[in-house]
Amino acid sequence: MARNKRGFSIAQNILMFTILIIILSTITITILQSLTYSNSATILLEDSSNEINKQVMMNYENYIDSVLATTNYIQNKTVEYGLLEQNDELDYIFKNAVEQQTDIVTIVLYDISGNIIAKSTTQTMIPQDITIKDFFVDAIYENTIYHFSSPHQQELVQNLNEQVITVSKMVDYYDNNNRSSGILIVDINTTRIVELSNNTNLGDGGHIVILNSDDSLIYSSNASCSLDDCPSKEIIKSIIIGSKQVELEDKDMFVNVNTLGNTRWQVGTFINIDILNQTRTRALYVSIVIFGVTLLTTIIASVLISRRISNPIYKLQKHMKIVEKGNFYKKIEVSGQKEVVDLGNSFNILQDEISTLMDTLLIEQREKRKSEFRALQTQINPHFLYNTLDSIVYLSENGENKKVQEMVIALSRFFRISISRGKNIISVKEELEHAKNYLLIQQIRYHEKFSFAFEIEEESKKCAVVKLIIQPLIENAIYHGINTEFGEGKIIIRSFLNNDKLILEVENDGYGITEDKIAEMYQSIQDKNDTKSVGLKNVYQRVRLYYGDESNFIIKSELDENTIIRLELPIEEVKK
Repeated sequence: MARNKRGFSIAQNILMFTILIIILSTITITILQSLTYSNSATILLEDSSNEINKQVMMNYENYIDSVLATTNYIQNKTVEYGLLEQNDELDYIFKNAVEQQTDIVTIVLYDISGNIIAKSTTQTMIPQDITIKDFFVDAIYENTIYHFSSPHQQELVQNLNEQVITVSKMVDYYDNNNRSSGILIVDINTTRIVELSNNTNLGDGGHIVILNSDDSLIYSSNASCSLDDCPSKEIIKSIIIGSKQVELEDKDMFVNVNTLGNTRWQVGTFINIDILNQTRTRALYVSIVIFGVTLLTTIIASVLISRRISNPIYKLQKHMKIVEKGNFYKKIEVSGQKEVVDLGNSFNILQDEISTLMDTLLIEQREKRKSEFRALQTQINPHFLYNTLDSIVYLSENGENKKVQEMVIALSRFFRISISRGKNIISVKEELEHAKNYLLIQQIRYHEKFSFAFEIEEESKKCAVVKLIIQPLIENAIYHGINTEFGEGKIIIRSFLNNDKLILEVENDGYGITEDKIAEMYQSIQDKNDTKSVGLKNVYQRVRLYYGDESNFIIKSELDENTIIRLELPIEEVKK
């Protein structure tokens, strides 16, 4: 597809932006719907929970009121029969109350010392010190209210194996016309509490928990909740009063806690709201399905539209790829939108103009490269010629005619190869011969203060090479690598093939070069404006001009050991 500046095709942009808009719109709508539904569901849940809790509280309050009404009736009758000095009738009243209200197990009236004044049963009482019981003590110290104990095993009458809650209160009674205070004890079973709980639908795992004022467990409809271990109790204690959403036994619960009047009991209703979350999940799945269908439809429509728009541009792009490869002569015919057709026609015109300019530029570049190459080539010889002629004059004046003859012959051969009938590319064999003549001349000039040797692989002599690239390296070795004033230095010239490369090396056994100096030399030869290392720069630039990136110029050195300048060149055959 036609690419824009960011690297995406027009078709991809249309597709991405369309999908992005649909995704953002759908997500926004889904979130708003979810929030609206969630808020509505939460409000509905709280209202429903409050109503259920109110109903539960009302049921328990009615039950407690009925228990207290019976207790008040007994209290009034106790005073009434006491005033009439008919205390014996109290047993009958107590017994009748137990028979009338089946959830009452026993009724006993004690004096402050713990003696029985009246009771509802004729069965044998369990001998005990009733005055040490919590419900007895609480009734004495807070004598104006009713006290409700935690569930416990019935302990007043023998053979009554029931779990009961004891209601206690200080009441007045008359003994021989003397007004006295006693403690009225009413044991009620938990049957009615259980029935009221069972009549309330709180969902799977939903339950009711009742705590006493001392946080002891009165009742729990949750079978997993015991006196010793009841997670629901801890939740109620943390809430005290009010409502909260919690997780209990891997279920989401909504808890509502209130205090039951006259008892100071805390009643917590735990309502299972998993079904609400399941509904939310189903709604989310529906939204995802709708989102997926919408997205798929959008993608199909976007692909069709984008292809209709982008195909002509894609065709133009393919043609541009052909032009990039250098084919400026094939024209393009584009159909479709008017703008794309106009673009294709304009490109054809531009293509013709570029083709003309490329031909002109190519000719100019060729001539420029030739001029640069020739200019670099001409830098090699002049100063060497002057120095050599001075040396010949010097030798002649000193009568060393044989050396003058050797020097002139070497110079003649040197320049014959330098000229090479105008050729810039010669064989490695000729280049080495040229280097040898140069070394002979310099050896005579410096009174044989250095020696030289050639290590040449025969196959490498057949290769073609840019001429005059070894001599500047030898010149650099003589001037900078060998101390001709003290002792004799040695120069080794190598030529061999390695890994499809022609390797030319010039080694001297001079002082060597530091790493910093080598880095400076690299920078110098690569900088056209730097005037240092003229000979090396000349070789480097000519090699790069001719061979480009296929060539390599390497400087290696070991201090007080040697310095090697190495050329790695592509292997070329000598043209005949």
